[in-house]
Amino acid sequence: MKALIIYYSQTGNTQKAARKIRDGLKTSGWEVYVSALKDTKAEDLDNYDLIGLGSPIWYEMTPNMRRFVESLPDQKGKPAFSFCTHGTMPDLYFPLVIPRLQRTGFTVLDWAAWYGDCSIQIFPEPYYTHGHPDAVDLQNAFEFGRSVGEKAAALLHGEHVDIPEAPMPDMMPMHANAAIEHLGGFHNVHGKLVRDADKCLYPKCHICVDNCTMGYIDYAAETPRFGSQGDCCDDCHGCTYCEMLCPVGAIHPEIPYEQAAPVGQDHGSQLFCTVLSKAEAEGRFRRLINFEDVGTKTPFYSVYPKHPRLRPLSTKEDNTEA
Repeated sequence: MKALIIYYSQTGNTQKAARKIRDGLKTSGWEVYVSALKDTKAEDLDNYDLIGLGSPIWYEMTPNMRRFVESLPDQKGKPAFSFCTHGTMPDLYFPLVIPRLQRTGFTVLDWAAWYGDCSIQIFPEPYYTHGHPDAVDLQNAFEFGRSVGEKAAALLHGEHVDIPEAPMPDMMPMHANAAIEHLGGFHNVHGKLVRDADKCLYPKCHICVDNCTMGYIDYAAETPRFGSQGDCCDDCHGCTYCEMLCPVGAIHPEIPYEQAAPVGQDHGSQLFCTVLSKAEAEGRFRRLINFEDVGTKTPFYSVYPKHPRLRPLSTKEDNTEA
């Protein structure tokens, strides 16, 4: 029995979960291959009996993962599972993702989510979920892998398996309003990004070209293209990965972060504290950092002012058991 785990990750949270799920699946007798989304083709799925798909939450699936899923041919009932990592607002993910996977023809056996630290320029650093996913989260991911592996094996051997129904969203009103504002918006909520061509190191450096979530960047074109608009990126998905990765700061917000989210001002703590306090009271969240220690007045960009703020993840250990 062969399983394929496909994931997208920018900071490593979802990658860590994918690797632990891999280890758990192996204990259930599965041969497992882990593949980063950008290295995966639709036809690759034909060679596997079980498919796992995971991403961080940008209110739901990341747009590149959603585009990949929607491009797949009918999977004709092939067993699958879904997983994600997230900050404070996970409630729309599975209610939107599970039906999408089912429409693609997957038989979705199970799903699981884990909190993860957030690295977003105008968000607090350290964040409310700082420290996640920790050893407890990753052990849970391991157990999830073992469980879903046993369930998939039983299904493939002709045994009866209970298939869960897609979950319904359970959101507080202000949480829902924030999600609707994001999903229904027309602009990048973290600010329009522009590129300084004179500062850019292309073609010596092409990190942003290789790692653009949506493939918006093509400097080799007759008219060089950057971002969703061709000359800037104002994509409603809220991605700023290229700015994070640029080693010289050639990609930057049109409105400086210092102006959009000044150091010393509180940005959104009431919403996040309310959401996480409710989750904590319900036993769904373990606080690893006291809320008073969250960097509500020190946004990520101010703590990591030097470029690059992030580096592309290595996939070398994706298929090496820990």
